[in-house]
Amino acid sequence: MVTIASLGEQQNDVQIGSSCLRECEFQELKMRHRRVSSAVFSLSTLFFSLNAFSVRATAISYVLVCLLAFLNSPTLSRRTESLVRIATYWWLTVFFAFVVSAFGDFYINSYIKFLLIQMYICLIYWMFSSDVLNRVSMEWACQFLIYTHATFFIFQLAYYLATGHFIDFDNYVRETDAEALYATKALNDSLISIRALGLYSEPSFYAMTVVPCGTLLLLLKRRVTIPSVVAFGTALLSFSVAAMIIVAMICALYVIFGQVPNKIRLAAFVVALLSIPPLYHVYDLRVNQSVDYDAVASRTMVFNEIEKRDVLSNVFGNGLFWNEQNNVGKTHLRGFNVRDSSFYVYIVFAAGGFGALVFCGALLYMFWVKGRRQYIFYLFAILLFKYHVLYGMFWLTVLMFLVLSRQVIQPTVFRLRS
Repeated sequence: MVTIASLGEQQNDVQIGSSCLRECEFQELKMRHRRVSSAVFSLSTLFFSLNAFSVRATAISYVLVCLLAFLNSPTLSRRTESLVRIATYWWLTVFFAFVVSAFGDFYINSYIKFLLIQMYICLIYWMFSSDVLNRVSMEWACQFLIYTHATFFIFQLAYYLATGHFIDFDNYVRETDAEALYATKALNDSLISIRALGLYSEPSFYAMTVVPCGTLLLLLKRRVTIPSVVAFGTALLSFSVAAMIIVAMICALYVIFGQVPNKIRLAAFVVALLSIPPLYHVYDLRVNQSVDYDAVASRTMVFNEIEKRDVLSNVFGNGLFWNEQNNVGKTHLRGFNVRDSSFYVYIVFAAGGFGALVFCGALLYMFWVKGRRQYIFYLFAILLFKYHVLYGMFWLTVLMFLVLSRQVIQPTVFRLRS
């Protein structure tokens, strides 16, 4: 009897051990699949960050996100509870954009691009809400974007300082040539004599990509990490005036809202003291003394346009989807005249007072609840960049902030796994 009982116990132990082994193998396979999904997502967002300048990069980003959806189709097919909400958002967004633009200039190619951007964003949101992607995926994507863009940025700067030759990566990215705005008289007598651009044609475009990612990591990790330092540091080294102001605002917000150790506060104060004099010198030369061009006059042209246009245009705007090859408005502005004064001025010009109120109201509706309010302040600071509705990083930034905030509020929907 003892022998038979012992054999039974051994068989139970073997069965339990076999079951545990299968469970471990299943979990390992699941984690491997999740890592692959995060890697594909990171690669897709990298190409999507170039969508405003390259059709090829945009197409690759769409192919990769469709591949990601295909690889996770069994999970997505079971997690359809958020589809009604996502579909409602998509229809309301594209319908509202069409209605607002119907009162002004309307270029069908731009509207089609907008539809594809919205489909991309909706598909990513569906994958986050279905737990195909999670906070680790967001962390990987942000780090990958920062390190990849910063690598090109730093190499470009170092190579120029070493050889005097500027490598224009932007013209390898684009299908058509564009002028690289790296030269500035404000840095003529400086050790760093150019404004590095990375994969873009302007310093602000570089900053518009890495600063949101650095901010998201700051909020996600709840501490200062190397990727955030790289993002903010290289954005400042681009000598973009907008980047200087926005990075300063984000750091101030983090010190106010974050649980920041005293040594970090002290370090931030020291860095600020050391950085302000040289950065202000560049700001003074470029903005106050206009050594390159009259930046103030260029940015105030849009306000002259708003003053001169009729009531209908002030209510509904000049449209979101004009042809960039043509001038726009009664005073015949170029696209950069509209966008360079921040996203807020752009949305008032393009969508009018009505559109601006709807957009700001939607953001407040999404974030103005207990536990999420701090995120809206960071997002409002980031929107001082010259984003527009056809700029992929604008929508990706808003989406990531929304996902991050809901991970805090609704951990059962967006699981906090590491």
